[in-house]
Amino acid sequence: MTNIYAINLTSSGMDMTRVPIEHELPTGYSSLVTLKGENANILYAYNKESKLFDVYQLDMDAPHIKPIITDNDGFGHYAFDQLRSFVMGNKSYLMAYEKHRGHFQFFEVLSDYTLSAPYGFMNQRSWPTQNFSHVEPFVITGLMYILGYDDEHGTVAIFSLDVISTSKSGIPPFNMLNVWYHQWARGWENFSFFQLGQSNFFFKINKMKLNVNIDHILDSPAEGSVEIGSYLQNQLPNALDVSLACIIPWQNGEPYLATYDGKSNATNLYQIHSDCQGWTHLHENTVPASTIMNAYRIDNQSFLLLYA
Repeated sequence: MTNIYAINLTSSGMDMTRVPIEHELPTGYSSLVTLKGENANILYAYNKESKLFDVYQLDMDAPHIKPIITDNDGFGHYAFDQLRSFVMGNKSYLMAYEKHRGHFQFFEVLSDYTLSAPYGFMNQRSWPTQNFSHVEPFVITGLMYILGYDDEHGTVAIFSLDVISTSKSGIPPFNMLNVWYHQWARGWENFSFFQLGQSNFFFKINKMKLNVNIDHILDSPAEGSVEIGSYLQNQLPNALDVSLACIIPWQNGEPYLATYDGKSNATNLYQIHSDCQGWTHLHENTVPASTIMNAYRIDNQSFLLLYA
């Protein structure tokens, strides 16, 4: 089941309008990630079991989504648990992470939307990369970093991702190093990263010992992060039932948050306050059962994609 909604501000809050699609995404995808290609907005859809991915073009108008590449094996033999996209040096990249061995791979997205050979990184000692339940690329003062968090043990790390002078043919010229390693509480999930004033923040929920908060990643990433708003669950009464969350990209970067309630199938939209002490509820809509939620923006229009 695939549903795409156009998101718009209204006089009373926000609105979700389902848009017609002609190409239903097939079942079996474990990861969906969007990025801005050279000439189009692109969706990469990955099946962990088959280790194959498909590529779709996302459009403002009908049919809104159409296939470009099917059954590509460019990720190789790894069964990746998470995919993320980012831009570095004006080029688009995919980051793929395999949890069991702690293997990161970074692929340049080529002009035909196939992938380059990967730069790979893993570490089993000192600052291990195994068992991260959430990984996220983010930018501080123009430089790229990666955060990884392990919800089973509470370990959290930040790694720098730097460009080196040369690399073997076709491999991104990257070098990844650990800059911070720390211990948090176990059980954090629903990470949703956003920026305010070019500083990095993230929303997260802990259901083991109920807590909803917003953290700030310090501008010196070697110092880690600090909680800005904590124990905000009174502002999110269905926090224990939230199974998906993401930031909706918006004009001028205003942080809007979408959550999906796996118990009631309700999607709720919020505007995060600039002091990061809470949010304003703007809209609620019941949607079909979903396992993946992804938000993206084309020109001046934001969309929310829900998939099961």
